[in-house]
Amino acid sequence: MTVMRYPALFILSVLILPACSELQTYSRTELAPVIYGGQGVNYWFAELNGTRAMTQEQLQQTLETWEQDFHKDSTVSNRVRLALLLAVGNEPVRDRKRARKLLAVVDTSQLKANDQEIVLILQQFLDEQNTDKEKINILWKQVTEQSRRIEELEQQQKALTTIEQKIQQREQPVGIENGN
Repeated sequence: MTVMRYPALFILSVLILPACSELQTYSRTELAPVIYGGQGVNYWFAELNGTRAMTQEQLQQTLETWEQDFHKDSTVSNRVRLALLLAVGNEPVRDRKRARKLLAVVDTSQLKANDQEIVLILQQFLDEQNTDKEKINILWKQVTEQSRRIEELEQQQKALTTIEQKIQQREQPVGIENGN
C-alpha cells in the first residue's frame, strides 16, 4: 500500500535501478577501454596512452615513426597525434615548441566538435606554457640582477667596515696616550 502513496518514487526506482545494473565501474588500477576509431580525439588519446609505458628507446622510435607518418600524409589527424606526443608525451620526446608550430596551422573548422575542443585546449595549454616560461625568464633575470647588486653592496659594506676599523685603530692610540 505504501507504493500507492509514493507512485513517483516507485516509478523512479523501477526506471533507475535496472539502468544502474548495466553500468560498469572501473577502479583506479583498471582503465576504461579506449575506442579505436582511426581518427579523432579517442584515437589520439589511445595512441598517446600507448606510449606511457614505453622505454626511452621505444618512445624515440615511436616519435620517429609518427614523424614519418606525418611527412608521408600531413593530415590533421597525423599532425595532432604528433603534436600531442610532443606536447604532453614523456620527457625524452617532449618538445612543446615544435608542438605549438604543428598546431598553429590546424584548421579546426574541419574538425568535429570534440576534436576542435581538444586542439583548442592543447593550443591554450601550450600558449600558457610559453607565457609562463617567458615570465620565469624575466624573473630569473631580475633575481640574477638583484643577486649581483646584493653582492656589490656587500662588497661596499665590507670596504666601509674595513675603513671604519682603520679609522678606529688610528684614533685608539691617541685616546690611550691621553688616558696615561
